[in-house]
Amino acid sequence: MFTVADIRDIAIQIERNGEEAYRRAAAMASDPDLAEIFTWMADEEKRHAEWFESIQSHQPLTDEQVELEKMGRQLLQEMVSDQTFSLERERLQQSRDLADMLDQSKTFEQDTILFYEFLQNMIDDREARGQLDAIIAEERRHYEQLGEIQSSGSNGCANLALA
Repeated sequence: MFTVADIRDIAIQIERNGEEAYRRAAAMASDPDLAEIFTWMADEEKRHAEWFESIQSHQPLTDEQVELEKMGRQLLQEMVSDQTFSLERERLQQSRDLADMLDQSKTFEQDTILFYEFLQNMIDDREARGQLDAIIAEERRHYEQLGEIQSSGSNGCANLALA
């Protein structure tokens, strides 16, 4: 139902949306430590989008698959074009402390993982499933990194080099 290109394009859009939300929050943060965390998160989302952009499909498509791909891509792009899942821009920008920001960021990452896992059930192509598995693994690592920062308490910003 979905091709590697469809999945790649959805992932890129989700990551760009997250990057935008985190950059806005960094610009509005009054606490330098929070601004640093938001900037790190935005950079991570950007890095993810760049990685997803490098994913290529080596499987040739039939004419029918090309048409279905166009329709599916347009539909899915409309669904996720402004979606940051549970990452509420206003709430993120108004975070008063590191714990609240990290909770929201972890929830966003978890929601992204769940969305990608949902897509897995719609993919018949082995190559596409493998690519999506790699995307999910990257998001899980991101979630774990946030947890490590969270558990380090006031030294959270010192652990930004976890990538």
